[in-house]
Amino acid sequence: MDKSKGIENGYPEEYREQYLAALTVASFKYEKLSNETALALNGLKTKIVRQVRAKRNKPKALKEPNPTGGSVNAQNLPGTPSLCLPLSSYFPPDIPPVARLNGLIGRCSKPFEKQLTESDVKVSQCRLSLNKFDVQNAVMPLLKKEEDSTDGIPVKTYDANGKEYPMTFITWSSKFHVLKEGWMKFCTDHSLLAHQDFVTLWAFRNLQTGDLSFVITSRRLEVFEAIKRKRLN
Repeated sequence: MDKSKGIENGYPEEYREQYLAALTVASFKYEKLSNETALALNGLKTKIVRQVRAKRNKPKALKEPNPTGGSVNAQNLPGTPSLCLPLSSYFPPDIPPVARLNGLIGRCSKPFEKQLTESDVKVSQCRLSLNKFDVQNAVMPLLKKEEDSTDGIPVKTYDANGKEYPMTFITWSSKFHVLKEGWMKFCTDHSLLAHQDFVTLWAFRNLQTGDLSFVITSRRLEVFEAIKRKRLN
């Protein structure tokens, strides 16, 4: 493959080095990389893609009143602190971009992400464990006075396409927060894998029903071990 061909087809001379770097990253798609290398390459790829997109799409961005695809009625919780994300180069939108939910998202948490563990995808466990910090700052402020997570709260969870999965949000022993029951079907439907798959969650109140709900999306990285979480400032 002629590496200079892409530059001739629209890439300015100043992007030559970045283009070649991105091409090198793409060539690693089927290589098994170390955890450190995978993180470094993912950060580089994200940075380059954002720079190119920002330069090319700047005029169009002014014409789009709602680029996230979220509901005009949606509102993030005031004063919500930055939540934890394993990779600081990943910034999901504040409102879940699910077209089917337009007009249904009321009070909404900021997104938070979790790298799946072996226990999260194990059939015998059948639950998604959530970080205590994220639950305290994203989920608990949305609960009504009569709702007690230790008793279990029925919730509707949606994937990126708006498909609904009934689940139960529950707190065990006052410190373990999980989504259970429908989680395993969600896990199976999306062929989720431990370590490689990262799920992003939004908690929100459904404007139509008033129920506590979640949106869960996933992305896969060439990572094969646990990554230390980072708190974004």
